[in-house]
Amino acid sequence: MTPSLRGLVDLLLGTERAQRLRLSQSSFATLLMALCVGVTLFAAYLAGVDMAPVQVWAGVSMAGMVIAYAAIRSGWSLHCKDPSLTVPQMVFAIASSACGYTLAAPVRAIAFPILMIIFMFGMFQLRARSVLGISLFALACFGLAMGVMSQLQPLAYPVGVELGHFLMLSLTVPAFSVLAERLSRIRQRLVVQKTALTEALAQIQAMAIRDDLTGLTNRRHMQALLEQETLRSARTSRSFCVALLDIDHFKRVNDRHGHAAGDAALRAFGRTAVAAIRSVDVLARWGGEEFVLMLADTSMAPAVPVLERLRAQVAAIEVVVGAKHVHFTVSGGLTEHLAGETLTQTLERADNLLYEAKSGGRNRVISG
Repeated sequence: MTPSLRGLVDLLLGTERAQRLRLSQSSFATLLMALCVGVTLFAAYLAGVDMAPVQVWAGVSMAGMVIAYAAIRSGWSLHCKDPSLTVPQMVFAIASSACGYTLAAPVRAIAFPILMIIFMFGMFQLRARSVLGISLFALACFGLAMGVMSQLQPLAYPVGVELGHFLMLSLTVPAFSVLAERLSRIRQRLVVQKTALTEALAQIQAMAIRDDLTGLTNRRHMQALLEQETLRSARTSRSFCVALLDIDHFKRVNDRHGHAAGDAALRAFGRTAVAAIRSVDVLARWGGEEFVLMLADTSMAPAVPVLERLRAQVAAIEVVVGAKHVHFTVSGGLTEHLAGETLTQTLERADNLLYEAKSGGRNRVISG
């Protein structure tokens, strides 16, 4: 599509996705109306019908559809319950078809396929109740037109013929309501299935990057994030820090209080640690009671207070499991990624610093 053509399409249909869809539907309906009006004018001309009233009808019919398009394009329809104005457009088109029926006596049957096109336009947009209401409106409009014209022009609109036309409409129009009801059920079922599929995909995605117990980033995803940060650091020459964290005497927590208490302690640690760090930092469960913290685009000086705050807040945690009150602390090794070194080297240095923190008495963070 050329830029000029794309610009014209954007001008006619807009750029916002939902509005573009509404305008596409309205434009399609207007095009169908224009084609139907054109065919009616041509047929009326060939049949020798007085063209003056038919031309007025054609002008009013097209004006109504253009007004509906303008209401949608301007955004005015957004204040309505149905921004697409599907029902108003259908009601107008049906009333217009009924009026055309009264003007094109020899070729009036052309209004019936037009009516079917109008219903087909609405079947895929409306619920069954709306289509049923419009069906009754269509029968009322055409019934009134047939009754009035059979009285005013009995030679052109014989009573028997009009009665036959009305009975045929009484059979076909409700059939569209039945089809619309089935389509409505299919749409609802598809919506439910789509929602369930979206939720399942979101759950699968979360499972792929999250630790089941703590809800933190899992090791696999953290590895990828660390590798990305390493590449970014090499490209921009801006460093980042990594901390290895380990809950002190976690085996003792499990042995004394049970695994339920241990799981609760891990979850409590995750919540507390996330609250202590910045939103741009990433905390991951590395394995067991060990965690990795990545402080993106951060040097050592500002990273140290973050780790100290985290350590202090963890030390204040009290986990209550039944009648058991569990307290624990955390030790950490904090280091800054150096230019030219690999991620493995950075993690090894953090691990050595963590070992120093453990050996030095625990409940402390060693940086280097």
